[in-house]
Amino acid sequence: MLNLKKTALAVLALGSSAVFAGTMGPVCTPGSVTVPCERNAWSFGGKALYLQPVSQQFAGFQTTATGTRFNDFDHDWNWGFQLEASYLFSTGSDLTVNWYHLQDTTTRTQNVFFVDPTGATPGFNAITRVRYEPQWDAVNAEFGQHVDFGELSNIRFHAGAQYARIENDFRAGIVPAATLPLNTARVNSEFNGFGPRVGADLSYGLGNGFNIYANAAGALLVGDSKFNANTALFGLAAGNTNGSKTSVVPELEGKLGANYTFAMAQGALSVDGGYMWVNYFNAQNVGFLQSDFALQGPYLGLKWVGNV
Repeated sequence: MLNLKKTALAVLALGSSAVFAGTMGPVCTPGSVTVPCERNAWSFGGKALYLQPVSQQFAGFQTTATGTRFNDFDHDWNWGFQLEASYLFSTGSDLTVNWYHLQDTTTRTQNVFFVDPTGATPGFNAITRVRYEPQWDAVNAEFGQHVDFGELSNIRFHAGAQYARIENDFRAGIVPAATLPLNTARVNSEFNGFGPRVGADLSYGLGNGFNIYANAAGALLVGDSKFNANTALFGLAAGNTNGSKTSVVPELEGKLGANYTFAMAQGALSVDGGYMWVNYFNAQNVGFLQSDFALQGPYLGLKWVGNV
């Protein structure tokens, strides 16, 4: 009788534990991280860039007629381009070279308040014409590795080098008038730098060939920064100054965009569009003055990939 009671208690205890434990929940299967299958292919592409330079060196601000307020010098938007070629090999690896180019010209005529640095005459208002011509070239050579994170997400990690050339030509002068002497100024600055560059391109598939992406990269450039300035103030030649030095210029860039890829008989064609930002820190040097050089704006491009 005692053994029967022990058996009954054991059965009840087992049943109650099963009731409290409940049923097993859903099983989570972790996603896999893979690389693409081995292939050899060529890729060629290009983008039309519509960018606005941003700079605070001399032309960054211009005074108003009252001489008490400074206004932003908004540079004109202008067209540039990007050209790209890649060789795809092994399991998701690639060697890529691309070139960015922009040349912009902005001219402004406005009423500016001047102060005579010699103190011979009081300050006065004058119509002034300002012309600013920045030029930017950047060449990137990089090794990339494509990695798939599940079925929809992938990241292309890349590392390599960048060469950049940034030149700015700034001219300003009083519009000639009978009562005012001609005052002019011209400042040219140029930076040529080379250094390592790393980045990552994140992409998420929406299905049916559509993808959205976010790209980021950074570089550390070392090179020569030089300037040449010529001025003539109140009819008197103020002389010429120039100089050069070795500069270390960090660079950051980012892109947000989307693309659509469709298969063709001889490969695949992608249509790409988005918005980009680029900033070179302290890339412009004129004497004791330093300024960043930045670019921002939309772009639209095509890219073709064909098997070897």
